[in-house]
Amino acid sequence: MPGTVSPGAWHTARTLRPVAAEGSATLVEILALARAELALGRSAEARRLVAAYAADTLRPPFLQLIAAAAHESGDYETAGTLFLQAAAQAAGVRRGVLYARAGDAFERAGDRYAALAPYEVAATELPQISSWLAIRWARVTADASRALAVLRRAPLGAERFVEQARAEILLAAGDSAAAVAALTRPELAPWAARLALGVGDSASARELVYRALAARDRAVVREGIALAAGGMAPRSDEERIVLVRAYVRSGQSSAALDLLRAAVESGYSTAYALRVLGDLERDAGRFRAAVRVYEESAALGGDHGAVAAYRRARLLPSIGRAAEGYRALAEFAEQHADHYMAPRALYLVAERERRASRSVVADSLYRSVAVRWPQDEYAGRSRLTLAARALARRDTTLAAQWYGEEVAVEGHQWGAAAYLLARLDVARGDSAAARAGWEELARRDSLGYYGMRARQAAGLPAPVFAPPEEREVAARVQRTLEQLDLLRAATFTEEAEALVAYQLERARLPPVELVDLAAGLIDRGWLSQGVRLGWRAAGSLTLSDPHVVRAVFPWPMRELIEAEALEYGLDPYLLAALIRQESTFVPDATSRAGARGLMQLMPTTATWIARRLGVEWDESLLAVADANLHLGSAHLSSLLDTYDRLAPALAAYNAGARPVARWLRYPEARDPFRWVERIPYLETRDYVRAVLRNRELYRALYPP
Repeated sequence: MPGTVSPGAWHTARTLRPVAAEGSATLVEILALARAELALGRSAEARRLVAAYAADTLRPPFLQLIAAAAHESGDYETAGTLFLQAAAQAAGVRRGVLYARAGDAFERAGDRYAALAPYEVAATELPQISSWLAIRWARVTADASRALAVLRRAPLGAERFVEQARAEILLAAGDSAAAVAALTRPELAPWAARLALGVGDSASARELVYRALAARDRAVVREGIALAAGGMAPRSDEERIVLVRAYVRSGQSSAALDLLRAAVESGYSTAYALRVLGDLERDAGRFRAAVRVYEESAALGGDHGAVAAYRRARLLPSIGRAAEGYRALAEFAEQHADHYMAPRALYLVAERERRASRSVVADSLYRSVAVRWPQDEYAGRSRLTLAARALARRDTTLAAQWYGEEVAVEGHQWGAAAYLLARLDVARGDSAAARAGWEELARRDSLGYYGMRARQAAGLPAPVFAPPEEREVAARVQRTLEQLDLLRAATFTEEAEALVAYQLERARLPPVELVDLAAGLIDRGWLSQGVRLGWRAAGSLTLSDPHVVRAVFPWPMRELIEAEALEYGLDPYLLAALIRQESTFVPDATSRAGARGLMQLMPTTATWIARRLGVEWDESLLAVADANLHLGSAHLSSLLDTYDRLAPALAAYNAGARPVARWLRYPEARDPFRWVERIPYLETRDYVRAVLRNRELYRALYPP
């Protein structure tokens, strides 16, 4: 759950540990240090500090901290007892939260009877979440009929918890079959499968295991894989494919490859299965084997066969059959002209001809892509390439024609085309036309990269967003946020996440309420969810509304980010812009490549930076906001010093130093705009554009 680690916990611990070691720390500092250690997962150290330095550990702040540390370390019985002692000294909301935490601790300890009364008191003190607490109460009471009646009054979004509680009640009553039948939700399928196995219903168990393998939640998928490996191996081709997909989703590609190979060797040879096998062979570096399997899939036809034909053609150059591969791409574009990959296939052939200096053939192919698939992304790339080639021949008329066509069809590259067309007007001496073009682009792409470039080129002022006006938040949004606050305070993590998921997926709110809910979620650490709601609201409102734009481009932890920027001499707006692009400010974000945290550092990179800075480090700190930010800021500062230019530094942050060294040898390196446009890695090119755009937006949205 977001916010489980205080944004400044790492810095607090680093600052106060030496003070505590010297024996000169005040009780306030000891409490702050113990809280920081607990937030960093060092519960034993938190308890040691309190025991060593706080003579009166029964004072409420210390008592609550010891209870939380005991809970964190798995000593639930002790935690429950301590939370009850702390609750006896509290009042109001704090009293209710402590009783809720005591109930949770006793329930985790397996002492349901001890959990019953704390949950009842908590429900009285916290009426805002009494319906969520009622589900907890129903799980621990011995009164089955009353518990089932209580579950019928559960809140929206709590369906999973209701199913689970109902099954537990039925199971306690001895009706295992009914308990299994009560569990219908995919995320509960592993538990239902285990119950079915326990009563000897292997058929239901098998169905539930393979339902779990197809679930959206990857944790559920991993549980399903464990069950499949423990005696539920696939018996049919359909089950094999389900398990293969599950292996791939959970990162177990080698297991997926072994299973699918065995299935194909035993005669399972659909176009889809062969195409997936080809993908797995390719990803394992077995290119020749992948080509052979793709050929078999392509021969079977259909959409999967077409995809296999394309991927085979792309792979042929990797095994020394380049000429054959490009012929196959050209054939694919002709035979599958309606396929979404056809324009890309022909564009790749054109690129090969260009590199081979066969200009006439290359231009003909680029024109073919632009004419046959005018709205496709690769049609836009073709037009811009044709324009650049015309400019190389000093044919400004033809270049303007190609830029104009991309603007006219509003293709994927229309912003770049409009910007370059205006630059071309300047080169031809028509400054009035250039300014008009840039002004129009700035108006139409007001929040985009090319709109930002157009404003700068035309000397237009940066966008101005008035500070958001204070307004009363709708009652139902306020209720939702209050519920979230209380669920978080009680550390009811799963319930809080379920409530957020319900708001995202099923709640229907007017746009203004969506924006207010988005802002509330962002303030509470649900960054990506808040941004999603902000974009949803933008569809009905306007992106010139500062409430909407701040929801889409939030700036949490601003003081922390500005402090790091000051320490390393960075522009804080640049730092915020980069984090928005890297992680959307989610402290525990993880990429497919394994980059982690706010600034998406690879573990090896973080370790190297920490060693250079002389910082004590372990990999778990990558998910700690201020620790990740400290190392990421140092890394960005070092890159800016190395390149002395912003765009190459950003490109190196995303792609590494080695490719940037090659790209800086391009003749376009003298022109920052054209150099960014020339970056051959699409991800890096889009990344640099986005960070530069974000920086301008943050400057406009969040004045000093």
